[in-house]
Amino acid sequence: MVELFPIDPRGGRIEVRAGQFEAKGGRLAYGVVLTLEHPSATPVTGVMQLVVAGESSRGTPTTVSLEPVALSLEGHEVIRGSQPLPEGFRPRQATVQILDRVGGKQLGMRVLLVG
Repeated sequence: MVELFPIDPRGGRIEVRAGQFEAKGGRLAYGVVLTLEHPSATPVTGVMQLVVAGESSRGTPTTVSLEPVALSLEGHEVIRGSQPLPEGFRPRQATVQILDRVGGKQLGMRVLLVG
């Protein structure tokens, strides 16, 4: 099923194949499909960092970094969850960054719209 998703145009060790984001009730709900470029027997660990661009309650363009989400990937994984947004924040797009650790080397990345 995962193979039906388009390949990640940026490539990378971990590919962000698809993502869905929805803001409601002051939270950003997400579902992100990740695959390893070359599946391995040992899991690749790291974090998913979401950087969300939008407008503050005053209408000012703003970018917000959400809490990193730990991950362990052997082949493919669907990461689902939700995180709080600042009060009145209206998100437009989310940058999904897959890093080897918080603040570390980038293993994959993709920019997706928030629905």
